Amino acid sequence: MRSKPANPNRIGAVIVAAGESRRMNGVDKIFYPLNGKPLIRYCLSVINRHPQVSEIVLVVSARNVAQSEALVAANAFHKVTAVCAGGARRQDSALIGIERLADCGLIVIHDGARPFVDEALLSRGIAEAMQHSAACAAVPVKDTIKSADCHNFVAQTLPRQSLWAAQTPQAFKRALLAEAHRKTHSDVTDDASMVEALGYPVRLFMGSYNNIKVTTPEDLTLAQAIIDAGAIPKYRTCDMTTRSGIGVDVHPLVDGRPLALGGAIIPFHKGLAGHSDGDGLTHAIIDAMLGAAALGDIGTHFPPGDDRYKGIASLDLLTQTIALLKRHRWRVAFVDATILAERPTLKPHMSAIRSSLAQALGLPIDGVSVKATTTDGLGFIGRGDGIGSLAIATIERIE
Repeated sequence: MRSKPANPNRIGAVIVAAGESRRMNGVDKIFYPLNGKPLIRYCLSVINRHPQVSEIVLVVSARNVAQSEALVAANAFHKVTAVCAGGARRQDSALIGIERLADCGLIVIHDGARPFVDEALLSRGIAEAMQHSAACAAVPVKDTIKSADCHNFVAQTLPRQSLWAAQTPQAFKRALLAEAHRKTHSDVTDDASMVEALGYPVRLFMGSYNNIKVTTPEDLTLAQAIIDAGAIPKYRTCDMTTRSGIGVDVHPLVDGRPLALGGAIIPFHKGLAGHSDGDGLTHAIIDAMLGAAALGDIGTHFPPGDDRYKGIASLDLLTQTIALLKRHRWRVAFVDATILAERPTLKPHMSAIRSSLAQALGLPIDGVSVKATTTDGLGFIGRGDGIGSLAIATIERIE
C-alpha cells in the first residue's frame, strides 16, 4: 500500500475480473456477448458514469489485458486509469488494483462478473462506507438454509431471518482495507471477510436480486432473462467528439505575493492568496478543462491541503491537467477567459497573459482569448479586495 496520505474525498474503484472462467465450459465470461455487448462492459459503464467515482482500475487475467485495454479505449471509459494483470488469488488481484489507485481515501471493490450493478446500489455502498468505514452489498436469503455434516446429513437448519447473501460492490476506508490486506494470509472469497477477521464491523446494505454473479453457463441464461424483462436501465452514453466546460475561481488580494495571472507576473503591490501561487485565471481554465472531460474539479486532483502543491506554479498544474486529459484521449482546442478586476489595469498585460497560456496549452495565440472587465465598483472585487476569473475550455477527442 502507498504510504503517502490519501485524499479522503477521492473515491476509487477496483473491478476484479481476473478469474479463469473454469466453470464456464470454455467460455471467457467477461467478454461473453451478453445481449450483443461484452459482459464486463455493463459494470464498467455504470461505475465510469458514477459522479462520485474519480478513478477505476480494471484487473483482468494476463491473457485479457490487451483486449480489455481495447474495450476501454473503444468505449471512452475515461475514468479507467489502469488495466492490469491479476494475481493467483482473488485477494491478490484486488490488492494489485488497490495499489494502482492514486491517493483514494475510499475504495470500492466490485466483481466484474456482476454485470448488473446500478448507480443507486453503488451510491448506497459509498454512503455506508463513509459512515461506517466498511460496507458490503447483500440480499436476504429466500431459501431455507441447512448446514450438513461430512456425510451430507443435515447438521442444522439455520435461522433464515438473520442470513444474507453477500454481493459486491463492497466499499472501505483505505486505511482499513490496507490493514486487512496486510494482515490476511489465508484464502478468502471477498474483501469484507478480511475486515471481519480483524474484528472490525462491516455494515450490510441492501443489494439487488438482479445483481447476479455469472459463474456458470446457466447464469448467462438468467442474465439474458433479466435484460429481456426490462429490469436493467438503459443509459445513453455521451459520444461527442467536441465538448466544452466552464470554470470559475476567485482569490483575495494580499500583501507580499507576486500577482500571477495565466502564468504572467503582473506588476502590482499585491498578489492573489492561495495554497499554490494563487493564479486564479489558470485555476479557472483547469476547472473548465476538467469539466469538459467530466473528470471532476481542480480540488479533487490538486487538494488545497496537499503539501505537494504548496506554492506550486499554477502552470505546472495546467501541464499536469493536459497530461490527464491526454490519458483520457482529450486535447484542448480553444480557451476563452474573462478576468474580473477593479485594479490593477490589465489591458497592457493581455498579450503577455495570452502568450503564456498559449505556450503552456500548446495552442496558437489565436486559440486563447483573454479579456478583462471590472464590476463598476460593486462587491469585494469592486473594492479591490480580490480578483475573479471565468473560463470556457473546448476540448476535442484524440483519435
